[in-house]
Amino acid sequence: MTIQNMHIAVKVELDKTSALELPSFEPEEIDYWLNNAIHKFVKTRYSGMNVKGTSFEQTQKRTDDLRTLVAFIALPLGLGVDGDGSGYGAYPNSRSFDIPADYYFSLHEDCLIYIDGPANTFEVGVTECTIDEYSQKINDPYSEHILHYGTAKPLRLIMDGRIDLINDGNYSTIILKLTYLKEPATVENVPAGTTDCDLPEHTHDEIVKLAVSMMLENIEQPRYQTYQNEVNSTE
Repeated sequence: MTIQNMHIAVKVELDKTSALELPSFEPEEIDYWLNNAIHKFVKTRYSGMNVKGTSFEQTQKRTDDLRTLVAFIALPLGLGVDGDGSGYGAYPNSRSFDIPADYYFSLHEDCLIYIDGPANTFEVGVTECTIDEYSQKINDPYSEHILHYGTAKPLRLIMDGRIDLINDGNYSTIILKLTYLKEPATVENVPAGTTDCDLPEHTHDEIVKLAVSMMLENIEQPRYQTYQNEVNSTE
C-alpha cells in the first residue's frame, strides 16, 4: 500500500464522506498519526504488549510483522569513549562499538574474542548487564565474563550511542555481531508520495486502523470504543 493509498484508507475509515461529521485532517496531520501508529505497531509487536500477548518471533505472525526491519551488521571497534578512534570504553577492560544510526531494538548479539593472540579467535555470546548490576557482576568470580576453560562472554552495557563489551583483562574483543530491528521509515505524503511504509504489506491495514483509532481518541469521538474493539480483532 503506497502512502497515497494509506491516506485514502484513513479518510474512508474516518467516514469522510459524511457531511462534516468529523474535523478535517490535513495531509501532514494524517502523516503524523500514521507515523505514530507505525511506531506503536513496532513497539507492541516487538515487546508483546498487545492484545494477543505475543512478541517478536513467538509466532509466525509476529515474525512476519517485523521481518522487513531485521538487520545484521558486524561492527569493528568504534570511536571509543573519548571519540579518538581507540575503541576503549568507559570501564576498565572495555571495548566500545558504535551503534548503527538506524538502530531501534536489539535482537541478538555475539562477538569475536581472542585469547593469547589473534590466532586463537572464538565467537561467543554476551552477558547482558545494566549499570546497576555492573559492580556486582564485575566482582563475581563466577560471572560469565571471566575467562573459564578457554571461553568467556563479556559483559554488555549500552550507553551514549555505543555498546561497551567488558572483559576480565585476559582476552580481547574485536568484533560485535549485532542483529537488530531498524527504525521504521517515516512516511510522508507531502510532497505527494515522498515516502512509503517499509513494513510488510500485510501490516498496512492494521497500521491504518491503529492510526484511525488514535485519531478518534484524540478528538474524543464516541465511535472510539467501538472502533477500538474492531482494531483488536484484526491481529
